Amino acid sequence: MIKFFRKIRQNLLTEDKTGKYFKYALGEIILVVIGILIALQINNWNEYRKDINKSRAILGEFKKDLASDTTGINRVVRLLERRVGYETWALNKVVYDKSQADSLRKAFFSPVHQEFIKDRTYKKLQVSQNPNLTGFLDLQNDLTTYYTDTKFLLDYGNQLEEEFLKQYNVNTLLRKELEIQLDPFPTLSSEDKQIETLISYAQTIEGRNFLKENYSRRSRMIRYFNKVKEEARELIQKINTHLATEK
Repeated sequence: MIKFFRKIRQNLLTEDKTGKYFKYALGEIILVVIGILIALQINNWNEYRKDINKSRAILGEFKKDLASDTTGINRVVRLLERRVGYETWALNKVVYDKSQADSLRKAFFSPVHQEFIKDRTYKKLQVSQNPNLTGFLDLQNDLTTYYTDTKFLLDYGNQLEEEFLKQYNVNTLLRKELEIQLDPFPTLSSEDKQIETLISYAQTIEGRNFLKENYSRRSRMIRYFNKVKEEARELIQKINTHLATEK
């Protein structure tokens, strides 16, 4: 092809057709420019498709994280609902008998229940060379909200759960009076004496306030955990829809 164009130029110069030569040369330049532009366009398109495929792979990782969030939240909600059930039972009574000691222990000796949003993929994307999900920018905005605003509020709720039990210190208070039962070791006080101490505390204002504050806080946590779970599910659905649309 190059030899063909060179031959045309030589013929024009040999025949002393300078005007036609310059017109031809200009046309040749235009053709070269067009070729370069087409090549650049093809290259840009190829790079765009590479970025699209990369974004699709990252969205697949986001789906795994979000699915893990829903599983973890379901687990912690079940635990919280169980604790709220113990607290509800205890608050619906004002007097207790010795046969209810085990239920009272479950209401008062309460562990911390927390669940955190898995942001492994989000952090990985933020430190990558191209932190944008090419072709999925609207979806990226939704994901950013989930991994910033939603995560912040969930972390705050987890912090309140932990700080409340530390500040109220009911476990420490009761442990001064109630010895942990561990077979086969004996206890300093009789079982009946320890049950009386627990029932006595449960019937104080301090004891009931502890149960009420626990009940209120954990009920709010259950509602918010379920809200976060729904957000995660909606994001999974949005990702599926976008992946099916953007081929």
